[in-house]
This record gives sequence, structure tokens and C-alpha cells, in this order.
Amino acid sequence: MPAGDNEKLFRNLMVSKFGDDCLNGKRSYELKLDGHQKTTISVDESISMNDKTILIEIDSGNMAKLLAGQYALLNGMYDGNKSNTLFLVIHYYKDSKSGKLYSPERTLKNLNAIQHFNPDDDWITFNAFNVEGFRKIVNESATLSELESRVWPRKNK
Repeated sequence: MPAGDNEKLFRNLMVSKFGDDCLNGKRSYELKLDGHQKTTISVDESISMNDKTILIEIDSGNMAKLLAGQYALLNGMYDGNKSNTLFLVIHYYKDSKSGKLYSPERTLKNLNAIQHFNPDDDWITFNAFNVEGFRKIVNESATLSELESRVWPRKNK
């Protein structure tokens, strides 16, 4: 299924459970260094509530390595409070031969590995789920605040 279709499915899931105003839309960030070409990075959706932000990437392919690069760039360009921000990946990918849903473990491993290149940096917290695991969390959450507490890890993996 094309990426745009999965983004619509995600939006429909969230809006049907938490209402029209639960999502804050796509966010883009730009590299702001003199002498460098304009570079931007974006996420597909976002949630802002209280003092926390969830930056959401909908993965429609088998893209753990690309997501790791996106995470590295996002950390370099993000101008918000990293300690109150979560990078959340939702995998919609399903193996075309086996029909098996993508396991988020590879993504979590790659995102964690990125942090080891600069362990003294302040990194955005991350988490990842496949769509079925995320749908279950959404269904078990009565409020958006409860959803946030269920997807926000205690610490990076």
C-alpha cells in the first residue's frame, strides 16, 4: 500500500478514537548553519500535549536503516526540548510473501546504535511499533494522555 494511504489510515485510527483535534500535522525542521546548503527533515504527524511532543513517522516499507538516518538528522535539526520529545515509528510494512508484520526490533536496534556515535549528546527518546501493536495500544487507551504514557518508554532501549 502506498505511503500516503498508510498515513491516512493512521490519521483515521487516531481521529476515530481521540477526535478531530488529536493530531497536529506534519512537522519539518531545517539545518540552520552558515555555509551549509538548505537541508530539511520532516515527520509525517505530531501530537502536542501538555509539555510533551510526539513526532510520528509512518513507515510503509522495510526501512529501519533509513529511519536511523532520519533520526540522526532530526536530532541535529530539532530545536525543541529533546527531553520532552518522543520520535515514534509506526510500521505498516507487511512482508508480501509471508504476510507477516514487520517487527520493530530492528528499528529499535538501529536507533539505539545511532546514539553510540555521540553518547554525550542529548538525544530524542524513541520507540517503534508495528501497526497491529499500536492499534492495540490505541484501543486500550481511554485518552490521548493515556496513549502517550503507553508509548513513551521509561528510557531509550
